[in-house]
Amino acid sequence: MDFSLNIKQELKLILTQEMKLSLNILEMSSIDLEKFIEKECLKNPLLEIDFSSKSYKQKGDDSEDLSPFDFISEEKNLIDFLEEQIGFLKISKEMRFLCNFIINNLDKKGFLSISRDELKSSCGFPLKYIDEAIEIIKTLDPVGIGCKNLQECLIFQLHKKNIIDVKLEYIINNFMQELASLKYDFICSKLNITENDLKKYLKIIQSLNPIPSRGFYMGDTTTYIEPDAEIKNLDGRYIVIMSNKNIPKLKLKSLENHQDITGEMKSYFNSALNIIKCIEKRQNTLENILNIILEKQYSYFSNPKEKLNSLTLKDISAVLKIHESTVSRAIKNKYILTDRGIERIKDMFIINNKKIFIKEKIEDLILNEDRENPLSDSEIVDLLKKENFNIARRTVVKYREELGIKSVYKRKLKI
Repeated sequence: MDFSLNIKQELKLILTQEMKLSLNILEMSSIDLEKFIEKECLKNPLLEIDFSSKSYKQKGDDSEDLSPFDFISEEKNLIDFLEEQIGFLKISKEMRFLCNFIINNLDKKGFLSISRDELKSSCGFPLKYIDEAIEIIKTLDPVGIGCKNLQECLIFQLHKKNIIDVKLEYIINNFMQELASLKYDFICSKLNITENDLKKYLKIIQSLNPIPSRGFYMGDTTTYIEPDAEIKNLDGRYIVIMSNKNIPKLKLKSLENHQDITGEMKSYFNSALNIIKCIEKRQNTLENILNIILEKQYSYFSNPKEKLNSLTLKDISAVLKIHESTVSRAIKNKYILTDRGIERIKDMFIINNKKIFIKEKIEDLILNEDRENPLSDSEIVDLLKKENFNIARRTVVKYREELGIKSVYKRKLKI
């Protein structure tokens, strides 16, 4: 029998319990962190809350500055709901990561409004895998999630119900604006259908869900959000002020001699120190990220007429020398208070501000065009040039297709 000795070199990332705890705490919202701290204080006899801290306010405090932010409703977060479903699927780690990445780029309605190319430039995955991930996301609940716009969402729901009707899909693709304006006679005359036919179609459309995210942070109950920080004008200069109102300050209980700690008490002691350290790291990481966001988006915070500049997770990670996933965890489910109101930190990131603005202009031009004589791509180029946007015709075609808008020939109403 032959024996041989083989040496194999492998590079593996092994997360310790301390590292996992640090990542979990980093990802927690301030409300979740408060609950976590209170739970740990009950479990660990060496941990206690420092109530002398002025930044933390106890529940039930009858002080005059009682805020509605102290009463937070626990409604399901759409992103968490989708990520939970992805977790149960039998897919590779890479595909699970890509699906979660795309899920975190859905807009407030649950649509994937950014293009495949933008996703590719952000995550580095080939378009083939991005398309596969999008199809996986479309299989999740709620139905219609991951579609690129309202029209695709409604038609997707029709197909799920095994409703295949060419005229109905044509109405959805071409007459949503007229339906909203109650121009029923106009639609009937253009499609040569009766008013009863249109009412049947309208009843089907009304049975569909135009906003896949509906039911998440919406409904009869009021949802309050506690900002993790404030971007405030102080002496003519905007600065980041961290809010610790809902985060209890932890401290170790007084011990006569730390060296005498052994056995189970030593385990409690190490756990308490680690929790305190992880919370401090969470706050420092979030503050560092917000300071860079403020620097990059200063005009947005200081001028109500300004729009956001281009900013990606990669820009932040490059400055702080941390991984993009760490930045993503740090800003998840977190909010800031600004002069514009309470905003999600995640919404401060934008891949290409100019592109989005031009796409909005193209969409506005097409929505207001003469339906019997729609604008060609070349005519749109000329109209944009009058507003000092010099872009090529192929760029207009690309943006129009990303918006889910058909060509001039398919938009033209046939009389």
